[in-house]
Amino acid sequence: PAAAKTPGKLPAGWVQLGEVVQRVDARSDGVRVETDRGAYEAGHAIVTLPLGVLKRGLVRFGPLLSARKQGAIDRLAMGVLNKIALVFPCAFWPADHDFLGYMSAERGEVPVMLSLMKSAGAPVLVGFVTGRYSARIASMPDAELQERVMRILRKMFGAAIPAPTHMVRTHWERDPFAFGSYAHIPVGADPSDMDILAEPLGRIGFAGEATHREHSGTVHGALLSGLREARRIIDG
Repeated sequence: PAAAKTPGKLPAGWVQLGEVVQRVDARSDGVRVETDRGAYEAGHAIVTLPLGVLKRGLVRFGPLLSARKQGAIDRLAMGVLNKIALVFPCAFWPADHDFLGYMSAERGEVPVMLSLMKSAGAPVLVGFVTGRYSARIASMPDAELQERVMRILRKMFGAAIPAPTHMVRTHWERDPFAFGSYAHIPVGADPSDMDILAEPLGRIGFAGEATHREHSGTVHGALLSGLREARRIIDG
């Protein structure tokens, strides 16, 4: 639809896709959300922007975030856990194993691989990389990265293993709607910073895994934070 000339109200249960939020304003009687295609008004809003997006300041708030909340955003950090999935013509590893471990001379070099044979019946291995190693391979070409993982697998299972038919990788550090995978508490931050991040701004609530200190970095933590904010609105 064309951008709304006047703010519109979304029907209950409606999901608006394909719009990028640019500004969220809290007022005494409600909230106004501006996107790249229009504006909407409601009684309340729950912001679930990833910490990485909040740290970039890509969405403006009115009134401005307090120094207390902005300080928590600045102190907390967004980590990156990327995945490298290789599809093979057949499984050459133990089919009843969920995970394969590898101890490399280079710290962080694909230490864990998830096998999808047991859970999905598919000859797929998914390697996990994080930290400095993930940053190191971020700009590595796919072909080079695939060969690097294959060198590991040949060390583990021999040179005769088949070549993969396909590879898929994530680039969470480049995702403009995330800029990372999970929030974490680095040196200089405190678990209470996640509580501060969860504090509402007038009629604007904040949810997401980074706002749930007990279960940060998890899907259920994100879900629980959403239920928390919904309850906050209901209870007034």
